[in-house]
Amino acid sequence: MRKVLIFGFVMICLLFLTSVASASWWNVNWKYRREITITNVSGALTDYQILVELNSSNFNFSHAQEDGSDIRFVANDDETLLSHWIEVWDFTNQSAKVWVNVSEITEGAKIFMYYGNENASDASDANATFIRVIDGVVGAWHFDEGNGTIAHDTSGEGNDGTLYDGNTTNNDGNTPPQWIDGKFGKALSFDGVDDYVDVPDSASLDSPAESDEITLLAWVKFSTLPSESGNAVKILRREHFFEFGVNTANKEYIWLYGDDNAWHYIGAGNTTLDKNWHMLAVTSDNVTAKIFIDGDVDAEYSYSLGLGPTSFAIYIAKFGNIYFNGTIDEVCIYNRALSEEEISDLYNNYDYTTPNYPNKVLVRKYTEPEPVAIVGEEVLTTLSGVGKLIRIEREIGANYILWKWNCTNPNALVDVFVDGSEVLSAASAVSGEYLLTDVNENELHIIKIVNSFNASDYVRDEAKTLPPFSFFLALLLTTFVLLVITFATTSTIRIIASIFTLLFTAFTYKYSIYYASPLSYLLLFAFFFTFALMLVEVLRMLASTIRKKPKWEEDFWSEWREGGGEL
Repeated sequence: MRKVLIFGFVMICLLFLTSVASASWWNVNWKYRREITITNVSGALTDYQILVELNSSNFNFSHAQEDGSDIRFVANDDETLLSHWIEVWDFTNQSAKVWVNVSEITEGAKIFMYYGNENASDASDANATFIRVIDGVVGAWHFDEGNGTIAHDTSGEGNDGTLYDGNTTNNDGNTPPQWIDGKFGKALSFDGVDDYVDVPDSASLDSPAESDEITLLAWVKFSTLPSESGNAVKILRREHFFEFGVNTANKEYIWLYGDDNAWHYIGAGNTTLDKNWHMLAVTSDNVTAKIFIDGDVDAEYSYSLGLGPTSFAIYIAKFGNIYFNGTIDEVCIYNRALSEEEISDLYNNYDYTTPNYPNKVLVRKYTEPEPVAIVGEEVLTTLSGVGKLIRIEREIGANYILWKWNCTNPNALVDVFVDGSEVLSAASAVSGEYLLTDVNENELHIIKIVNSFNASDYVRDEAKTLPPFSFFLALLLTTFVLLVITFATTSTIRIIASIFTLLFTAFTYKYSIYYASPLSYLLLFAFFFTFALMLVEVLRMLASTIRKKPKWEEDFWSEWREGGGEL
């Protein structure tokens, strides 16, 4: 008996948990949600920044605030709020770009996007979404265009560079730097003969001279090392400002032009470079200059002169008639000296920049291929799916329907619709009722109650003549007696009693909705528990039948025992 009770209890719990899971909704104050599926995932990712792109084909912008302040992202458990940052929200042109930090990602992983709360405040937070936000970038060339002769500056300062074939004889541009796969996305391949990028002078590029601080950074991969060509090569060069390159010993070096109108050789690194990808960086804060290779300090020098102003262009991959032979990617210039921690984060991750957030570098994780977020269909919350915050009861007669409601939120107001027409506006949700009269028997009518957040519940009812209350009491008593018989008997009688109990429980439940609605939940429990009990009893009988020995075998062993146990 104990095992039967445990089995029945487990069955009821599973049914309950299933119904609760299907009714999950993160917050009823948000009217809408969409499921977002993440695909193109090559392996398990953690705390990864996913880009969600919205447009008129996958999102209804009229259902959200005009600036997207009510957007929220929730993990697959529909409970854990995820950090996000809105890069672009263009209500007029129906487009948006939102970055979301997703805790765990595998192929086909799902998250939810909620929106539709006019009272929600902005939760967009770049610092919480990305690994780090670094300010002070005045030039950022990621070389991800993949075609054309313009290298766009995504720092927000507009310092676009032009790709050149430096042959002064024809300067026809037929063989400028080539777009190829790089360290991150695309990069530029320079032939070491006449390829370079020219970035014109600008006030923003002069700003390091005003702060007397600077950081230069680039990812490089040599095809021909300086030791092989016999020439020191320049990664970045600006006349009367800086020279950042690799010498003939294959070591990174830096020259700076001081406010004393003279060049100063700061020094070289200690590490010898090879033909693999390396992130090279230098920083200077008018006190100390540091050389970095692959995120670590490679050399450190004292430097106490200010930086001299200049009006010259910046050259990438050339100085005079000496050109870089290899691939360059992710070039950045800052008007301040980055910290060692910032340089380390840039080496171990990706430096995302966008004109939509000027002078900021958003450090994020990166993998190839990049995961893709697919936005699903819109779902509108109904209170039937969020724990029945509004409860509707009814009293039904031959020619009337009386609906009564109450709400768990004492401050909520509701609008009441009957058959699509509003009958009450801004009524209290704490409790209320509406009487529909002159209803023909078996005539269908629908009431819908909508709260101030547009979440709703509704019921469909038919006016009908109900049996007297005494009939309901008789049904209830009979059901109770059958339940007692079911639990007090065993074997075949229990199975028969269970069948009758199920029938009477279902019949009684039908009328309990009208006469005593709280009792309906107990009847539902009794129905499923009785069904589980009957199922266990049937399985027990089947098992007993299978184990029973055939008659000929019993006769054989009986004669054997009577004969003294001898064959």
